[in-house]
Amino acid sequence: MRANRHEDRTVVVTGGSSGIGRGIAVRFAEEGANVVVADVQRRPRRGEYFETDAETPTDELVREVGSEATFVETDVSDPAEAEAMVHATVESFGGLDVLVNNAGIHVPGDSQELTPDEWDEVVGVDLDGSFYAAKYAVPHLTDASGALINVGSVHSSQGGGGPAYASAKAAVVNLTRDLAVELGPDSVNVNCICPGFVKTAVQDYHTDESMQREIDHTLLPEVGDPEDIGDVAVFLASDEASFVHGESIYVDGGWTAHRV
Repeated sequence: MRANRHEDRTVVVTGGSSGIGRGIAVRFAEEGANVVVADVQRRPRRGEYFETDAETPTDELVREVGSEATFVETDVSDPAEAEAMVHATVESFGGLDVLVNNAGIHVPGDSQELTPDEWDEVVGVDLDGSFYAAKYAVPHLTDASGALINVGSVHSSQGGGGPAYASAKAAVVNLTRDLAVELGPDSVNVNCICPGFVKTAVQDYHTDESMQREIDHTLLPEVGDPEDIGDVAVFLASDEASFVHGESIYVDGGWTAHRV
């Protein structure tokens, strides 16, 4: 039986309609939190390999487990929309305790294949969006002595994710450190989760061969589920993690330990 570690707290999860964001949102709901699902679309993305049966919107799943939820259509790469997302949260729930910057996209291709527009799109969501959401959330997090969790990637420290994605996710790690320096005196915990191979629709860019290669690099018998990342997010936002600050925690089943 799970404890209500986040009862009466309000959590924003960007990119919360699908994949890792969906798993994070549901786990916070199971811990009693009010959840704001922020995404460009309400319906979950269905995948070819994983999440093939995704149908129910995340905000409905949250309500099914007994927590309050709302969906806010948000493109975090637009600073005005990121600001509106925070405003809508405070209007709905009276405050903001936890921000999870999970929204991210991946466009495959090496330096010759990736177009300048694709570079801008990936960096705009993965890095700029994390900064914009944090910028407008910080005053409310400071008032609540809350928590800010960024989502990086194993490619934050490893090549192979494509130039835009790997660069943006590496920058997210250093954004985490800088925000930790800024917000530590205000008792706002700031950390980053770097997931490994997780069963989400984002993995659709893989071929069967590259998919198997990624699975083989995970040392545990099973690859990750979105809820595995949610478990760590719930911990990092809790009192149990009050002295964990400025860290990037790899949740990858040993992927980086075995990467060759």
